[in-house]
Amino acid sequence: MLRWISIILTTLLLIVVLAAYGPGALTAYRFDPPPPDPEIDALFAAPVQPEIREASDLHGPEDLEPGPDGRLYASLADGRIMVREGPGVWVEHANTGGRPLGLAFAPDGSLFVADALKGLLRLAEDGTFETWMADESEGGPLVFTDDLTVLEDETIILTDASRRHGYGEYMTSFLEGDQTGVVYRVFAPGEYARLADGFAFINGVDHDPETGLVYLNETWAGRVWVLDPNTERVELLIDGLPGYPDNLEFDAETGLIWVALPSRRSAEIEALHPRPFVKRLAWRWIQLAGLPPLPPRPVMALALTTDGKPAAALYGPDDAPFGITTATPFEGRIWTAGLERDGIDAYPVPEPIE
Repeated sequence: MLRWISIILTTLLLIVVLAAYGPGALTAYRFDPPPPDPEIDALFAAPVQPEIREASDLHGPEDLEPGPDGRLYASLADGRIMVREGPGVWVEHANTGGRPLGLAFAPDGSLFVADALKGLLRLAEDGTFETWMADESEGGPLVFTDDLTVLEDETIILTDASRRHGYGEYMTSFLEGDQTGVVYRVFAPGEYARLADGFAFINGVDHDPETGLVYLNETWAGRVWVLDPNTERVELLIDGLPGYPDNLEFDAETGLIWVALPSRRSAEIEALHPRPFVKRLAWRWIQLAGLPPLPPRPVMALALTTDGKPAAALYGPDDAPFGITTATPFEGRIWTAGLERDGIDAYPVPEPIE
């Protein structure tokens, strides 16, 4: 009897070990993101409707960027970069042939693109793209080229969201608790320096042209950082966000930082982060049964002051399969779009938080 009990226990142990560490197992990391702050969460209580809905035939406008010509630009899932020439009129401006995410204009008017499949690109005068820093699939160092901003000295701050997972694998990065994101400063084609690393999916980035300070969204941790690119010092601006921050836009007119939150936080998945072994076993169940129900993904964006105080909250309907990945001030409204959404919406500027 004891021999059979020993065999059964050994077999069960072997099954558990193979489930946790066998082929196809999740590489799980311990991760302790700060929980959502209920006071910030309470700011998203009364949803409003958009004032303008445009370009419903355009899929996946991940980023919106006002150009120096006074027009609004959008990066699409099919590789196109579109420009708004008037109310409801969007035309093709360029095509990277990849998956453009972040857009940014240099002080000289040049358009730079963070393309998730190709790397850091610059649009040349002849309409072709120059590669300044390539994706690893093309022999470069980048794995998940995400967002960028061009400083007044023409250098570029670029985020590589994950060193482990490329475009389309963000859910695996999230489940792992992947903390390999890198921030680069790019000086010229092929010339760059690593400014900071060890982030849990480092994402949206923009800067204050007056101070030169750079603001960064760390998605899986639900927090925003401020970086001095000259000293390389990184300090926490705010944490405890109620959603996972994606793109970030600095509004020079108001001095506010607009943070898009495409999804509310998942308490179920985050509860696994401090327990890597349990997370490995949960991964096997997910492979069999699929992901647990994901949290709601309404339109959510938070405006912050440069000292990290909430200044306004945009809250719209939960009427699409995915939330917004960008919230951009333009022509007196907040323009929104998303990685997996169709069309572009504009909302009234929310009332300031008292």
